[in-house]
Amino acid sequence: MIFVVTVSILSVFLFGFKLVSNKIPEAVYNVYIDGERIGTVKSKEDFDNYINKQEEVLKEKYNVSKIYTPKGVEIKKHITYNPKINTNEEIYKLLVKEQSFTVKGIVIDIEKEVEEEQTEENKDKEKKTETITINVTSKDIFDEAIVSIIKAFLDEKQYNAFMESSQAPIIDTGELVEDIYIKEDITYREAYIPTSEKIFNDTRELTKYLMYSTTEEQETYVVKEGDTIETIAENNKLNVNEFLIANPEFTSANNLLYESQKVIVGLINPVLDIVVEKHSVQEEVSSYSTEIKYDSNLVIGYSYTEREGEDGLDKVTRKYQYINGTLADVALVSSEEIKPSVSKIVVKGDRYIPYVADLSYWGWPTNRPYSITSGYGWRWGSFHRGIDIYVGHGSAVYAANNGTVLDVGRGCVRGNTSCNSGRGNYIIINHNISNYYTQYMHLNSVNVIPGQTVSRGQKIGTMGNTGDVYPRPAYGSSSLAGTHLHFEVWKGVPYIGSHMNPYNIY
Repeated sequence: MIFVVTVSILSVFLFGFKLVSNKIPEAVYNVYIDGERIGTVKSKEDFDNYINKQEEVLKEKYNVSKIYTPKGVEIKKHITYNPKINTNEEIYKLLVKEQSFTVKGIVIDIEKEVEEEQTEENKDKEKKTETITINVTSKDIFDEAIVSIIKAFLDEKQYNAFMESSQAPIIDTGELVEDIYIKEDITYREAYIPTSEKIFNDTRELTKYLMYSTTEEQETYVVKEGDTIETIAENNKLNVNEFLIANPEFTSANNLLYESQKVIVGLINPVLDIVVEKHSVQEEVSSYSTEIKYDSNLVIGYSYTEREGEDGLDKVTRKYQYINGTLADVALVSSEEIKPSVSKIVVKGDRYIPYVADLSYWGWPTNRPYSITSGYGWRWGSFHRGIDIYVGHGSAVYAANNGTVLDVGRGCVRGNTSCNSGRGNYIIINHNISNYYTQYMHLNSVNVIPGQTVSRGQKIGTMGNTGDVYPRPAYGSSSLAGTHLHFEVWKGVPYIGSHMNPYNIY
């Protein structure tokens, strides 16, 4: 009996061992989402092929040859004796329900500086940056879009000559592009990007986004009879340059329009700051000034010309910096007088110190040579009420005509954009005739006081960069960025009366 039991146990043991030893382990693939197994497929390659067959629409949309599994999905090889296999279709449906499939592409991170209103309390705070992320299927798409943006802000011939190092040298006069670069820091990395995110695979669409910070359609205008580029820009709160950038098919404000033509009037808001630096040597007319002599032996109202004026000629070398097509900074390198100007001398009768302006003779408020960095009119979506004149930090600012100092703003330092409502140090002069007033803003120093009588050509302050200027200097620093004189002419007290183009008085 004992023998029979022993034999039976041995038979079972040997039989069972034979069954196990004849079983061959299989390699299968477990599918996980964020570490949690959702099923098992027989072949990873077959499963990938199944996914790609199901995602033909995505492949066509992004113009790629392959779609990849979602983020957080892992497919791991597993050896087992008892595999429980799911169909490819079962696992695919679970993935679609939980996650978005991915496309192999490039993630671009742009570090963009965020401007904050600087006050006395936060003047020592570091400048903040924000990260703008753009997904593309290929870096070539981003590079091509950047070139398109640059060509919107810079003449294509100049761009091509710069890139090919074929610019003609400046012999006597001329202009050269010295550098083109992007102000922001940009990094690239390869990644598997979820199709639930915005992925650019078209250069034109990405160019539009980089220009307007949105992919939405921009506002358009249908040209009517009598319209010009200048009037359309004016009526839509654009300056002409902004209109030309938004509509690159036009090359100048003099281009002809036709009735029913559709143009873009959306306000550009570039994602990137495209910086173009130029070196320029030009011959510039130095307009003669008019000197007025007062002869107390002559009655008021009597005048005669003692000497006619004659324009001069200067060779002026400057460095220009443009940001997104807008002049951001200009530096005078040198000025060589080719032919001196001869001032006109007018003798006028006057038996007392004049405090009433002579509307027939207005003086220029700065030294010469000067640069106009921004004119009177629409700019960046708001109306620019005066003209911006650049000579140099600390250069003299003069009264444009006789009058009485109405108001003075003092105490502003560089970069304090809130000081005196952004005007910085300023002077307002009442010219005591026909309701004329002039205003001088962003001064470095002020040399007059309210109630003081000033005469045409009298130094009243110096050019600076206080208040809200562009580019903005760091608060309280010694930076000369943004230096200029903002000069306004008003009929009526400023901000109560009506402003006018300063060129209308000359």
